[in-house]
Amino acid sequence: MSLGDYVGIPYEGRMFCRTLAARVLAEQGIPFPPVHRPQDAAHWRRVARGRRFDVVVLRRPGGEFHVGVCLGDGRFLHVEEGSRSGCDDLASPLFAPAIEGIYRYEGPRQGEEAACST
Repeated sequence: MSLGDYVGIPYEGRMFCRTLAARVLAEQGIPFPPVHRPQDAAHWRRVARGRRFDVVVLRRPGGEFHVGVCLGDGRFLHVEEGSRSGCDDLASPLFAPAIEGIYRYEGPRQGEEAACST
């Protein structure tokens, strides 16, 4: 699938933003962290600026967290309750103040050994 195939997917239930992000990252061999803040997971570190396939974590009212996948050029892919997945600008006044952090995976990618051994 291309990233464009992930645009327009309807929200499918509580925390679906995490499910969508996990699907996108899995195609790149990146395991999605099983925690609310990726920095608490092995091989993830907080970075100052996002690049393609980094995870952005945003704060929501009530202590909830929302996640998306950075696409590069300051944009990210995400899905929110009551809408379909889409791309938005991280610098938008809707999202910039809510950014808790941007995280990058620096561990081995799934399937990496198999791809290198051929």
